[in-house]
Amino acid sequence: MKKIIFLLLFCPIYRVFPQTNPPITSLRQLLDSIHTIVQQQHMVGLMLGITTKNSVIFSGGFGFADLSSNRPVTGQTLFRMGSVTKSFVAVGILQLAEAGKLKLNQKLRDIAPEVPFTNPWEGSHPIRIIDLLEHTTGFDDMKLNEMYTLEKKDYSDKEMMQFQRHSMVCRWQPGERQSYCNVNYVILGYIIQKITGLEYGQYLKDAILIPLRMSHSNFNLYSKYPDLDVKEYVAPGGKVAEVPSVTALMGPAASLWSSSDDMIHFLQFYLNNGMPLLSENSLAQMEQPHSSLAARAGLHSGYAIGNEEGHYYNRYPWRGHEGIIGTCNSLYLYNRTLGLGFVLSCNGNSSIQPIENLVADFLERNQPDQKFPNPKPLDPSAIQPYLGLYQNAAPRYDLLSFMDMFTLTKVEITDKAVCLNEFGNKTKVIPTGPLTFKKENANKPTIVFAKNATGEPVIIIDGVYCEQVNTFWAYTKIAIILIALLFIIISIFLPLVALISALRKKLTKSTLPLYFLPLLSLSALIWAMTNFSKVQAESYLLYQLREVSTRSLAIFAGTLLFGLLTTVNLALVIKAFSSFKSGFAKWYLLVTAMSFMLITIILLCSGWFGLRTWAM
Repeated sequence: MKKIIFLLLFCPIYRVFPQTNPPITSLRQLLDSIHTIVQQQHMVGLMLGITTKNSVIFSGGFGFADLSSNRPVTGQTLFRMGSVTKSFVAVGILQLAEAGKLKLNQKLRDIAPEVPFTNPWEGSHPIRIIDLLEHTTGFDDMKLNEMYTLEKKDYSDKEMMQFQRHSMVCRWQPGERQSYCNVNYVILGYIIQKITGLEYGQYLKDAILIPLRMSHSNFNLYSKYPDLDVKEYVAPGGKVAEVPSVTALMGPAASLWSSSDDMIHFLQFYLNNGMPLLSENSLAQMEQPHSSLAARAGLHSGYAIGNEEGHYYNRYPWRGHEGIIGTCNSLYLYNRTLGLGFVLSCNGNSSIQPIENLVADFLERNQPDQKFPNPKPLDPSAIQPYLGLYQNAAPRYDLLSFMDMFTLTKVEITDKAVCLNEFGNKTKVIPTGPLTFKKENANKPTIVFAKNATGEPVIIIDGVYCEQVNTFWAYTKIAIILIALLFIIISIFLPLVALISALRKKLTKSTLPLYFLPLLSLSALIWAMTNFSKVQAESYLLYQLREVSTRSLAIFAGTLLFGLLTTVNLALVIKAFSSFKSGFAKWYLLVTAMSFMLITIILLCSGWFGLRTWAM
């Protein structure tokens, strides 16, 4: 379940795994290979743009923007770019900073005191503009009911900001942990409107789209140009079906519609060192993390100002942003050293990562390997205080935070080298500084050790902030939960056992329901999670969680019944404990009931008990 929301929409670039693609030596081979993937994955339409700083290598597409009219994807077809919008908002904020209309270290409270956020650390660690830009506010990400609607309506920047007010609570002191949060950019859109007097979309059009000659792009919350916009599709089991195009309720975080022809101009803005929108110094700032503990500890990779670095296992790292909205999956990437960039988007709820890897490998094919400085010698005394077990302590969504107990990483020294051990899967890391490291075969450091505000050791791995935990207690909790889950799974067979025992007259009528209640509880949870998983697979369905619907009621009723039935079952088992004829049966049913109760308590603490998605 950890990936349920993370993969739904607006995800930042997160490429840390090595890729091994067959070599492609010509543009024709690349296009043929992409065409094959499009067919294999049942993609309806795909946009592709590749450029140098001065000339276009390719701009066009594959497949269809609209199947019903057989309208093909061209260089002018508009795709929903999702969180790519954040890069435009970030550029707009940097332009305002260059003009002296705000400062990146300025407090949010001073610029917009009406923004309804809560920060218990405001006196010592206030939320600043840079925290919004780099996702270090500590806010929970958007609630499930504030993402999409089917209502075709335009909302003001202030209305969209107010929609997200329930997420605007700092869970830790700002400026410490990076945790991706769309709410930050909704607030930035409102700040643009407050400073300029223009809605964010109009300001970005005047300040970015027009100067870059991005003549077809726009910041519409829903489709307004049927002759240019893509239709959206899903293809479960290879059967393609058109689905409703949703209205985004978080415009400044995800509203951009753009084409390959237009996005090439945006890529060339980066490749030409910020011209004509920003100074080279501001562009360098945009590519450099500033506000997190990791940045202050000397780690220069990861999410910066609406711009993130990835592809750490290619010859070169690539910068950019990606986004998911509705069924559109998009990204743009560039490397200023190589003077190359590309953009991709599809409209069929498909992964574009295989194509992304193909294009990156193709563009690097004739480039020399990077020269890395010699590894730094390991200082055992420096790393000794940081040895131990760590757990993710910066969840993006509180709703899924209970899964963090399973994300454990042990830092140890093996054969005079530091290793990250994840349940037996060891990764050797190479020192690049006293407390910074890079993984083997990576092209840049992505790991740093540091001490947090309370002096406790932490490690940041690929942008994930982890705190040290007690090894015995961490593994004990996992063992207890796994045992509980085993008892829950076995409870599926209890009704069959009960019926056989009843026929053999070894079971009393008063205890018979105790063999059925666990299965009823589990069935209720499965019912809820099946509906929730449907949204995972087809994220455009999030609009159904904004209101009381068949799906949202199933999630509410299923999680509520699971908790209630579990509680009733435990109470009945305890009440009937002395009346059981079999000593094994009574203890087995008690342990099973307690296993269900343990999972209920975990879900209750994370907000799942009777989850009303429409009222989050």
